[in-house]
Amino acid sequence: MSANRKTQQIPLAQLVPGMFVVELDIPWMQSPFFKHSRMIASGHDINKLRSAGVKLVTIDLERGSAPQQVASEPVSAVTETQPLNASELQAPTQTHDLSPGFKKELAIALRLRSEVKDTVRSINEKLERNLPVDGEAMAPLVDKTLESLQRNEQALQTLAHLTGKAQKLVDHAFGSFCLCLNLAAVTGLAKEEMHALGVAALLHDSGWMQLPLHLMGKRSDYTAAERSLAQSHVELGLRMLDSANIDALSRRIIAEHHEMNDGSGYPKQLKGDQIHPASHILTVVNTYDEWVHHLNDKPGMLPTKALRVLYMHAEKGRFALPCVASLISMLGVYPVTTAVRLNTGEKAVVEEINPNSHLTPIIRIEYDSNSRPLRSALRVDLSMESANERSITGVLDPSSPDDDPARRLVATVPG
Repeated sequence: MSANRKTQQIPLAQLVPGMFVVELDIPWMQSPFFKHSRMIASGHDINKLRSAGVKLVTIDLERGSAPQQVASEPVSAVTETQPLNASELQAPTQTHDLSPGFKKELAIALRLRSEVKDTVRSINEKLERNLPVDGEAMAPLVDKTLESLQRNEQALQTLAHLTGKAQKLVDHAFGSFCLCLNLAAVTGLAKEEMHALGVAALLHDSGWMQLPLHLMGKRSDYTAAERSLAQSHVELGLRMLDSANIDALSRRIIAEHHEMNDGSGYPKQLKGDQIHPASHILTVVNTYDEWVHHLNDKPGMLPTKALRVLYMHAEKGRFALPCVASLISMLGVYPVTTAVRLNTGEKAVVEEINPNSHLTPIIRIEYDSNSRPLRSALRVDLSMESANERSITGVLDPSSPDDDPARRLVATVPG
């Protein structure tokens, strides 16, 4: 017990509903919950902790029940072998079709993607020809995107992760636009700020049009001259937008989208509160999308690794930690399109995230336990699996012939 006797560490087997957990013995990234601090509401919460590998928890004795207060209650419900509520937790294996809401929104999101990309192409053409760009004309596009995200955010999240390589600037603008607005909504950014952020996300890399595009996604480290050239895209873009009808906040966000929370960014080495909250969002999203789609001079990363590295940097102060934590909570530890290996040996692709349990998404199984491609893919909701059945044990690389010999794990639009 702590010196002030307000907390106590107990084995998971002693945890019961009514206790308030403040610390776990696993890293935050492995937690089944967004926050370690949580009132235990049911046996379902305890089962999630057990599935995540938790052995010890620290409880707050003032905010929840203490062990002596519940000692008279049966504890067999939270032993390692028996869940609290068999009807709730021991659901049989269930296949899971794409939810109707997701299917319907995906069709809308596909049309919206075409509209966003057409808009970006049109803007880029105007900028190249020194024609005026009207930021206010983008407002309806921002509103449509926010409405789609409100109905089912995972449709646009899926498409943002499916961007290709043929048109790097357009694809990057689309992915950044969707994820920025999604994150802005999650973090409670004001409506006017969301609109400014949406415009900035569409325009933030305009300066790249005046640079050699082979530098975007270069297969080797930048030379000093190349790095200086690549970093000049911020100032070049702002100059190109001098005659554009965009508001001051959008311009500021564009100017700050490579500034880092610890002052290590560019071009002005701003830090902390010197950077607008919306700029922090674009910085985090821009970095994530660049890493996942290999848009700088470093090797591309799988989404799960990109989130992990972002979080490590945020803990050291490079990125705004609340922003990164919200992105992870939004996308899940295993973002949509992630290829995963199960404890059964099966291989699958993440298709939908369970908002209340980011370690147990809805997956599409493509390979059996012997790594043989299935004749027909099997969709399974891992949150409906018992603790002894399917669970994710690792992430796979679809570009590796060893991981995906039949090319079944490559991300595609779900159908």
